[in-house]
Amino acid sequence: MIALFVLLVCFVAGVLLRRFRIFPENAHTVLNSFIIYISLPALIIKSLRVIPMTTAYFSAALMPWLVFIVSAVLFLALEKLRFWDRNTALALAITAGLGNTSFVGIPVIEALYGRQYVPVGIIIDQMGTFLTVSLLVIPLVDFLRIGEFSLRLAFRNLFLFPPFIALLCAFVFQYLRPVEQVYAVAERLADTLAPLALTSVGLQWQWQAVSRFARELAFGLGYKLILAPALVFAVYSAANYNRDLLKIVVLEATMGPMITGGIIAMQKNLNPPLVAAMLSLGILLSLATSLLVKAIWR
Repeated sequence: MIALFVLLVCFVAGVLLRRFRIFPENAHTVLNSFIIYISLPALIIKSLRVIPMTTAYFSAALMPWLVFIVSAVLFLALEKLRFWDRNTALALAITAGLGNTSFVGIPVIEALYGRQYVPVGIIIDQMGTFLTVSLLVIPLVDFLRIGEFSLRLAFRNLFLFPPFIALLCAFVFQYLRPVEQVYAVAERLADTLAPLALTSVGLQWQWQAVSRFARELAFGLGYKLILAPALVFAVYSAANYNRDLLKIVVLEATMGPMITGGIIAMQKNLNPPLVAAMLSLGILLSLATSLLVKAIWR
């Protein structure tokens, strides 16, 4: 539980640093860049030193695809029923359909279940969440907003993304073993991910935006934190999925909205205040729902 307390302390520290304006306004973007370019690639190389080449591990990567597809169908259907406009529907589809499976998910897995399950989280994040964003979310949003998309650009962004490059290196390292110092350095750098990630989340906390979107948040977070994990549990249980790994897949499904997905939604001007509210409240509540999953899964 010490690891979980560290996460909470870092989150509160981020909130206080923002409240008292100790860090610059854009401090979270600097932390996020360090995480994406240094911490997360190091964690991938360290944790996937020995990758369990089993269908159970790689089947876990299907979870983010399932959650996002159902989210997109649900919120676009509610748009057709005139619950909200297209931008709001897409904002909810992205933030409710994409989980924070790396910045928050991986530290929470380690805190609640131990480091031995971190490789499952990495497979879910890199081969699930990130591939979903690159190959499905961005093309879908562009098509629905402007009627076109570039698959070439999607693949280009995928292969230039540092964590994905690290994932490819991890696979190569299974056969071409690097010197031991590579893993030693990766282990030290990987330790920076959890404190920096939760501090970054705290720096982005915006309570003011929450009260403006009560109905949208109820639908979006109701799906993200309750319906999506229940759906994942039902589908994977029906498929007789490995019971030991299922708890990790369900835990990752309970994670709050993906920060990178939120940034994409904001860049495309998809109701940015709502996106900020989904990120702020969703990530905070997901810390509570992850504890609930742990309490139920005994």
